Amino acid sequence: MTPELPDTIEIQSLGAQGDGVATVGEARIFVPFALPGDRVRCEIVGRRGDGWHARLTEIVSPGRQRLNAAETQFGHCGGCMLQHFEHGAYRAWKFALVETALRQRGLDLPEGAALIDTPPSTRRRARFAAERTKDGLRFGFHMPESTEIAADAECRILSPRLAEALPTLRDLAGAALGVGGTATVTATLTDSGLDVLISLEKSLERRRALTDAAAKAPIARLSWQRGHGEPEPLLQHIAPRVSFGGIAVDLPPDAFLQPSAEGEAALVTAVTAYAKGAKSIADLYAGCGTFTFPLAKVGKVAGFESAKPAVAAIIAAANRSGLAGRVTAKARNLDSSPLPPEDLKAFDCVVFDPPRAGARSQAEMLTRSRVKHVVGVSCNPASFARDARILVDGGFKLEKLVAVDQFVWSAHVEVVAQFRR
Repeated sequence: MTPELPDTIEIQSLGAQGDGVATVGEARIFVPFALPGDRVRCEIVGRRGDGWHARLTEIVSPGRQRLNAAETQFGHCGGCMLQHFEHGAYRAWKFALVETALRQRGLDLPEGAALIDTPPSTRRRARFAAERTKDGLRFGFHMPESTEIAADAECRILSPRLAEALPTLRDLAGAALGVGGTATVTATLTDSGLDVLISLEKSLERRRALTDAAAKAPIARLSWQRGHGEPEPLLQHIAPRVSFGGIAVDLPPDAFLQPSAEGEAALVTAVTAYAKGAKSIADLYAGCGTFTFPLAKVGKVAGFESAKPAVAAIIAAANRSGLAGRVTAKARNLDSSPLPPEDLKAFDCVVFDPPRAGARSQAEMLTRSRVKHVVGVSCNPASFARDARILVDGGFKLEKLVAVDQFVWSAHVEVVAQFRR
C-alpha cells in the first residue's frame, strides 16, 4: 500500500544514486534533488526497490548543505543531480560510495586512499536528444525520468568548445530529421576536430540534406547509425585523432573515450604509477589504447579488446609511431572468453578496465594464474568491490586505491586500485 506522507518530511541522508532519503514510518522515501537537512513537500510516484520514489514539489526549509545552483540546465535535465550540494559534503559523499561498496564486500579502504577532483566545464563527449514535431525541432538533454527534451539552456559540465558547437549539432540534427523523427546525437571533441554520430531508429531518409549540411559544418567527421547497427561514416574532412601517452590514435566512429581529458589524465597517472616495475603488461578491455600507450613507457604491452575497429586503431597507431613489437593488440571478448592462466603466464602485470558490469570471469581467472600484480580500473564501485573480493579471496591484497570524480555532480565515480599477491 502506498504510504501516506505528512505535510512535510525531513531528508535524513543521501542515497547511492544521489537522491535524498527519508524514513516515514517503515517506508523509505527517495526524493531526487533533495539534500540531508531539507524539509520538503513531495508526492509519491511509484515503487523503487525497497522503498518509494517521490517527486519534489517544494523545499519548505533548506538544509545547511544546500547551495543555490546556477540558473542552468540543472534540475531540468537528467544528467546532474548535485550541483546544489556544498562541495565538502559532496566530496565526502562521493568518496563514501567507494568505501561503502567495499565494506559491503567485507573490504576496507587501503591506507592513503583518496579522491581526486576534476573540474566542471571539461566534458568533451556528450549525447544529445533530438526530435522534430510539427512545431519544430527540439534539441538538448532529456528531462529527469522523462523522454521529453529540456529547452535549450547553459550546461555547466560541457567544455566551452563543446558548448560552442551546440548550434552546429542542432543544425545537423535538423537536417537529418523529418517530422516525427527522433535521433541521438553523440559529439566528441578530438585533437583534430568535432566527431559527430547521429543515431536513428529508421534508415537515413534525408541522406542528401544531411551530407550537404555536414559539408559546410566545422566538424572532422559525421557518421550515422541505425538502431544498434555499426556506425557508418557519412562524410570526413579529417580523421578524428586523439593522443594517448603522446601517441596519436585515429578514433573509429563511436569509439569509447574518457569523458574529459582531465579525468583521463588522473586515471592514467594512477594506472602507470601502480604498474611501475612491470616488464610485460596485459591491458584488458583496452579500448583504443587509453592506457595501452602510456603503459608502453613502463614495459611491453599487449592490449585485448572486443571491438575490432578499436584493435585496428591501436595497431595502426603503434605501427605509425614505431612501437610495433612493444605494443600489440588482439580482438577478444573478455566477458565470454577471459584470458586463462596459461595465457596470463606471459605477463607480470595485468591492467583491466571493464564496462560497468565489471570483470567477474577475468578476476576468477587471475586468481588461478601466477600473475602477482594487478591494476583494476572501474566506473562502478559495486562491480569493482565484487571483483576485488574475488581477487582478495584468491590471494591478492588491495594495497592502493584512488577514486576520480570524473562525472561531476552525478552519482558516478571512477576507481583505480593496485592488487599484489
